[in-house]
Amino acid sequence: ALFIDAFVDQDFVNRYKLFVAGRRLNRERMTWEYYVKSRSAHEYRKMLRGGLYHPPHIYVNEAESKDGKLRLIHTFEGKPLVTEYIHNTMLGIEYLWGGPVELETSEVVSVSSGGRSYAGTLPPPEKPGDEPKITWRRVRYKMRNRKLTKKEL
Repeated sequence: ALFIDAFVDQDFVNRYKLFVAGRRLNRERMTWEYYVKSRSAHEYRKMLRGGLYHPPHIYVNEAESKDGKLRLIHTFEGKPLVTEYIHNTMLGIEYLWGGPVELETSEVVSVSSGGRSYAGTLPPPEKPGDEPKITWRRVRYKMRNRKLTKKEL
């Protein structure tokens, strides 16, 4: 990320004719069309950072980790955890910890775009600048005796 911030400026984007591509549905032809969404260095850096892998920031809440319970807090950075991995990861942590484990995180409730709502999926914008509106909620997962439960906060 430091490399991207240091070297990808507007001059770099202009010199190498870089851009961020968008995708929209052509309803007349029923085909996907690709277009130049932005030539801005800021948007290009944002696209590059979004594609980088970085582990989520999860820390132990020591004040609430008592009586053998381990309390983990996911610091939300605009990307949800991969829900397919939560069960097995928490099962392994419970085994290693030797007691119940809780994880607080944020999840997508709904995504709305162009007047339509989608549950948990992110549709492509239909026109330039039509970014989807994402609704988030905080949830707490609990792993106790190899059973995972989830509660809205």
